Amino acid sequence: MAFSDGRVCGLPANQVDHIEPGDDHSMANLRALCEWCHRHKSAQEGGTAAALTRVRTHRPKPTHPALED
Repeated sequence: MAFSDGRVCGLPANQVDHIEPGDDHSMANLRALCEWCHRHKSAQEGGTAAALTRVRTHRPKPTHPALED
C-alpha cells in the first residue's frame, strides 16, 4: 500500500483486503496488504461509515452568563 506521501509499505503482505468494501469477492476487488496497513484501512472505512449514519443535531451556541440580559 502506498502512503499519502508516496512511500510504499515494505512489510510482507499477509492479509487479503477488499479494495471496495462489500460483498464483491472477485479477484479484481482483492489485494494483499500487511497487517498494519489492513487494520489502518479498515479503521478508516469504519469511521467513515459511522460518520454517515451519525444523526446530526443542531444545538444553539451557549452564551456566556455575563452576556445574557
